[in-house]
Amino acid sequence: MTYAELIEFLENHVNFSLLQGKDVAAALQAAESGALEDPVAREVLLSIYRSNDCSAVNAEVNRANSFSGLAPLRLRSQADDADAKLFRQVLQLSQTLDQAFDEETLRSKTS
Repeated sequence: MTYAELIEFLENHVNFSLLQGKDVAAALQAAESGALEDPVAREVLLSIYRSNDCSAVNAEVNRANSFSGLAPLRLRSQADDADAKLFRQVLQLSQTLDQAFDEETLRSKTS
């Protein structure tokens, strides 16, 4: 799965926007320049991109690197003083990320 495919899957399956009305490349560029308004979306877009050593939105990503990239956000969301909204967003994001890779695995096994 590519970075763009993963981000589009997440965008379509979580109840908050990562792309904020932009395509994946434009949202990533906005995140890199600091112009993306939502700090969670910015962190998600950049951490998955960087942890997979992507050089373009069509670069391949994998489950382990994607989860590794989100580890700091996941740990912050689980802190005792973390906001409940952030906890719910990151929980849903993590479950949906896992689902994206599970569905890709199932497709490859049935092809």
